[in-house]
Amino acid sequence: MQNRIVGILGRKGSGKSCALRELVARAPRLVVWDPMAEHGALCLNHLESIQRLVRFLHWSRGRSSWSANYVPHHDLAEEFNLFAGWIYRYGRMLVAVEEVPMISQPNWVPPEFDRLIRLGRHRQIDLVWTGQRAAEIARRLTAATDVFVLYAQTEARDLDALADRCGAEVAEKVSRLGLHGRLVFDVLGRTVCQGRLDDLLESFEPVRNRPLSKFA
Repeated sequence: MQNRIVGILGRKGSGKSCALRELVARAPRLVVWDPMAEHGALCLNHLESIQRLVRFLHWSRGRSSWSANYVPHHDLAEEFNLFAGWIYRYGRMLVAVEEVPMISQPNWVPPEFDRLIRLGRHRQIDLVWTGQRAAEIARRLTAATDVFVLYAQTEARDLDALADRCGAEVAEKVSRLGLHGRLVFDVLGRTVCQGRLDDLLESFEPVRNRPLSKFA
C-alpha cells in the first residue's frame, strides 16, 4: 500500500497556491486546511469548526465525491492537531495543508500530524503541503515527501536545507529560478523536470465531470 506526499515550496507570490489548486482540483475526495481562507472557490463545502468537520466526515462515508475547505479560528497548532486526528480516523482522501510552518516547527510537528505523515498510507491518505521557506519546514515532513514542486529560494539557509534533502544540484537549480519559474523533483527517481505537473495529476486519482456532493 502506498500513498503520495507532495511538497510545494515557494516565496509569496511565486505561484505555489496555484500549483496546489492545479494538483487537487479534480481529486474526488478532498479536504483543504485553509488558514488564509483562499480556497473557497475550489471546495463546495466550507467548515469552520472541529464539530462541523466531524459531522462532515461522517456524512462523507459512502459518498464517492466531495470536497471541503477548513478555515481555523483559534490556536492553530492545537486546532490542526484535532483536524489531523479526525482526518486520519476517517481516511481515504487527499488532504492539502497550506503554510505548514504556521502549525509546525523545523524540529516538531503536532502529534496527530506526525501519525498522518508516518502512517497515512495505511489509511489511503495522500498529502499535499505548501510552505514559503525550506528551512522552516519540519524535517519529519520533508523526509517523508515523495515529490517537491520548487519555486525560487534565495536565502542561504533555505538553499542549504534544500541541498540537504534534495541534493546540491537541485538547490543550485532552484537558486537560479525566476519568481514564477518552477521545477519538480522526484525523490525516489532522483529526476528533475522543468515545471510539469502531469504525472502528479495522474497520481491523485483524478475525476472528471462528476458532480460533487453538498453537505447540508
